Amino acid sequence: MDTVILAIISVTLFVILGSVYLEVRRQIKPRIKVYFPDGSTETRYKAKEEASVAIHIKNIGTFGFPKPVATNVSLFIYAPPPLLLKTLQCASRSNTRLVKAPLGGIFGGMHYLSVEEVLNLFHGEEETMTVLTQMPEETGKQTIKVAVLSDEGDLGIHELEIIVF
Repeated sequence: MDTVILAIISVTLFVILGSVYLEVRRQIKPRIKVYFPDGSTETRYKAKEEASVAIHIKNIGTFGFPKPVATNVSLFIYAPPPLLLKTLQCASRSNTRLVKAPLGGIFGGMHYLSVEEVLNLFHGEEETMTVLTQMPEETGKQTIKVAVLSDEGDLGIHELEIIVF
């Protein structure tokens, strides 16, 4: 009789733990890192310069076993008015078409560019986008915000600093 109860408890515990594991694995989102080519979140450009700013986006994954894929990634780049965003180019290995986005307008007092559902990033995979930008006349620090969305949900708003000298 004791072995039957022990077997029932063991099977019940196994089912509960298995269900919890599957639910946690289903809910884990990819983790995205956005940075400049040198690996930092800060770069420098000359005032009044028209520059092609390269921005890298990488799926750095999560700890442990689940390595979720970021599918149909959409990118929204916001910059304060002294920076003039012109176009955003994005081409990836998983999506062979080149996407070129013109200036989308102004949202929340910031200029923005967007490309929607253009990237699929597997764990450890990295892609590069290029933003054609007119640097302002005045020197100082400008913050660009990159919002990343995917089929898995909101993957954060990442801040990058451009120092205009």
